[in-house]
Amino acid sequence: MDTVRLKYFSAVAETGSVRRAAEILHVSPPSLSKAIHHLEEELGIKLFLRSGRNIRLTDAGRRFADKTKVVLRGLEELRFSAENEQSSLQEVRLATFEVFSTYFLRALEETGWEDLPVTVHDVLPGELERALVERHVDIGLTYMPVPHPDLDYLKVASIEMGVFTASTAFPDAGQQDLPFVVPVNPIFGSPSRVRGLDGWPDDAYPRKIKYKVTLLESALELCRRGKVAGFFPVFVVELHNEVVLKEFRLVRRQSPYKGRVCKTDVFIVKRKADVENTTMKQLAKAVRLFCKS
Repeated sequence: MDTVRLKYFSAVAETGSVRRAAEILHVSPPSLSKAIHHLEEELGIKLFLRSGRNIRLTDAGRRFADKTKVVLRGLEELRFSAENEQSSLQEVRLATFEVFSTYFLRALEETGWEDLPVTVHDVLPGELERALVERHVDIGLTYMPVPHPDLDYLKVASIEMGVFTASTAFPDAGQQDLPFVVPVNPIFGSPSRVRGLDGWPDDAYPRKIKYKVTLLESALELCRRGKVAGFFPVFVVELHNEVVLKEFRLVRRQSPYKGRVCKTDVFIVKRKADVENTTMKQLAKAVRLFCKS
């Protein structure tokens, strides 16, 4: 049954006039009369009695008008609910950790989210997956995936990692002699050899640990002061060096992989039940552009 015809019928029933209903609906009276006629044919009942320009509901038409009000009200509530649902989905709720939440935010300029509210949750790997499963967030961004049966991990880019110190720190020290700052929190459940939030493969390349900190910014500060070395994404240090004085810039040291380039994959994490939507695609594009640059 055509809902447009129902709306037309309801307008005529309410106004008692085809002409007034046509003015309200911004249609021509003949078009409105034709629509009512088709509705009567479809239903097999007479809805109106006509006498010249006068029109009034039949008993069957009056009963149908009452039911039509209920149907149209339900359709309007359904439309309103759908619009609210669409509006709520426009909020971007992203779970990641400090590497991205602090230094990746400028990449969000490439997402087209300028007019959307964005909530960024700083969580640890494992907590990120739990936040997604429990629907506290809608998208995850990580390079420390902790597999979960209800989640999909979409690889979107790779980022280069490196060992960095202050430019004047430890000039003659080999990597095995460098004191390191490392994250306090270990990683549980990762399928890789990585055990720390900074991505260092501890079981393959042991290192001397001098400081353990919770925040990436604390680790960078210790490196700036020449106290330790740190293992960071290259893009983080490049962004860091753009905003600090020259004497506090960090320089790259030998790779833990004996000179080979060390890279780690970046994943967008989503619930398997969720369709990959525009927001996820925009985020993936921003990650790829950012890592490439």
